[in-house]
Amino acid sequence: MKGRHQFKRRFSLQPSSFLHREDSTAHHRTNIRNDTESSSSSSGEGGGHDSRHKIVVMGSPRVGKSSIIQRFLFNNFSTKYKPTIEEMFHEDFSMNGVHLKLDILDSSGTNEFPAMRALSISSADAFILVYAIDDAASFEEVRIIRDQIFETKASSSSAIPIVVVGNKTDLPDDQRQVPYDTTESVVQVDWENGF
Repeated sequence: MKGRHQFKRRFSLQPSSFLHREDSTAHHRTNIRNDTESSSSSSGEGGGHDSRHKIVVMGSPRVGKSSIIQRFLFNNFSTKYKPTIEEMFHEDFSMNGVHLKLDILDSSGTNEFPAMRALSISSADAFILVYAIDDAASFEEVRIIRDQIFETKASSSSAIPIVVVGNKTDLPDDQRQVPYDTTESVVQVDWENGF
């Protein structure tokens, strides 16, 4: 994994509408397959600057992992809840001469299959850990997942890109169970991860 990704500790996930609006040369091609085929790396060196990255989106059930992915890739949102076992999305992006091939894994929110979670972690290049601001237990689950990531990837000599996302921020303040200031401090200062 050393030298495979260009991300340090932070990276931005901009919605597809932003990509189309901001850079007319950027293209966002939808190429979806509902399978779990393994990703192969393109050469990130030499001409073309193509690179492939596997991003795993993890968190408790019902925190909005699938909704975030659907909004990012397809700019749509559904209010219907459908539990996810595991779903892989393959997307190509081109911005400023850099071509990215992303394999985005929408993981199950349950830990019924610990071996599946461990495999997802060991094969990933970056992580998006999602919690819901109206569910304090979901932030504790993010802590557990983050610890498992570091245990699984302990032999990695490079930094592990992790972004923590507090979801459902459109809910009224009286429903918030996870204080913003506390989580921001824990994630950015203590963990040194993106928030």
